[in-house]
Amino acid sequence: MPTSEKDPSKINVVRWAIGLPVGFFAVLMLISKLLFTTSPDTEAQWIERETIRQCWKELERKPEDDKPKHFAGKEDCERLEFDFKARWNTNP
Repeated sequence: MPTSEKDPSKINVVRWAIGLPVGFFAVLMLISKLLFTTSPDTEAQWIERETIRQCWKELERKPEDDKPKHFAGKEDCERLEFDFKARWNTNP
């Protein structure tokens, strides 16, 4: 019996095992792209929420001389939250 020939059913299983997750991932990426394209406000809200989150995170960490400060204080974070609420009529 020659052992160099591979069983065709095993090759098909390997193709499915690799192809199915790749295809699923591609479909998910396409859906997320379509959602952000149809609603640019969603992406803008996400960016503003992340800015507010980074502001509070920066204020909580210890002051270090080697890292620049992007936000001056608590007032900046509160102003960002107020602007978000005024623009989108929702809490961040």
